[in-house]
Amino acid sequence: MLGDIMHTLLIDDDYDLYALLSEYLQQEGISCSHAPDAKQGLDAAAQKNYDVVILDVMLPGINGFEVLRRLRSDEKNAALPIIMLTARGREIDRVVGLEMGADDYLGKPFSPRELVARLRALYRRANPVSAAMQIDDISISRSLHSVTVNGRELPLSLQEMRLLTHLAENRGQVVSRDFLYQSIYGHAAFPMDRSLDMLVSRLRKKLGTRADGGDRIKAARGEGYVFLVKGDGA
Repeated sequence: MLGDIMHTLLIDDDYDLYALLSEYLQQEGISCSHAPDAKQGLDAAAQKNYDVVILDVMLPGINGFEVLRRLRSDEKNAALPIIMLTARGREIDRVVGLEMGADDYLGKPFSPRELVARLRALYRRANPVSAAMQIDDISISRSLHSVTVNGRELPLSLQEMRLLTHLAENRGQVVSRDFLYQSIYGHAAFPMDRSLDMLVSRLRKKLGTRADGGDRIKAARGEGYVFLVKGDGA
């Protein structure tokens, strides 16, 4: 089985930012917990294991630098990847944060897409041997929500990622339509529902054909779909 999704903790008193990020990150296969101040953030980091912390400098009461210092002085979180959010143009904040042990920084306002890229980069550095699956020229890491074909990264939606993962984990075997509907959409297939077939079609186009020219995903009429590898019939 592949690894779990990336778990992040946002320590920031901006509830609107959390609402925006949590929805966006979820679509990217990343969970996001929230702490609106330093105390709750430190408590959360002490009680649970997070993959990355997103830490705002300007917190009410205890500021982000002090939170960073306390996290780094705690043996449990001494190596925890931390990205700091700073006011745009505040170079001194970035310098101080990096000198105190922050792994990266991002100026506000920022693009959620850029944040995702930085989160994944930090996660890769902290987990160089993170669980991954290699099938022919495809590399799949669910924990990073990352798929590459022949070294080229593919932009997959969360549903496409789930579909590929289920098919790849059962490569060479038919995965039933009922199972795929339940695991991807959370419900059984409705009469005349073509959403799964359309999802498969989109994934096929993104993956392309195998190096030998064969199809990667084949329909088993009336049953489901099967993921084919090199040497399988197409």
